[in-house]
Amino acid sequence: MSEINFTELSANLSDHVVVDVRNRNEVEENGQIPGAHCIPLPELEEAMDMDDDAFENKYGFSKPSTDAAIVTHCMKGGRARRAGDIFKSKGYATRVYEGSFNDWKARGGEVVPGKP
Repeated sequence: MSEINFTELSANLSDHVVVDVRNRNEVEENGQIPGAHCIPLPELEEAMDMDDDAFENKYGFSKPSTDAAIVTHCMKGGRARRAGDIFKSKGYATRVYEGSFNDWKARGGEVVPGKP
């Protein structure tokens, strides 16, 4: 599993499906990366086993295909790596934003109100 850094992600944000695996209250309290989708880590494995309709009904966006450019992030990086392992076990080629949300904020990345 490869990593992605702030410079690459921020320059190509719309080319990725950014999955925020923080808990919903963290997203609500701290905001999120623009366009990111919240799937809390404890729900991720079950979420990726859902059929497409059930997934979209629960999470509010289309379930990514296995060839989607997925990037996982959390607050500091630990959960993002575990999420990457889950995606990999489901057949996805996922990249991990190692610095995650803290790095995004520290580097001046835009933060929008969280939509858990």
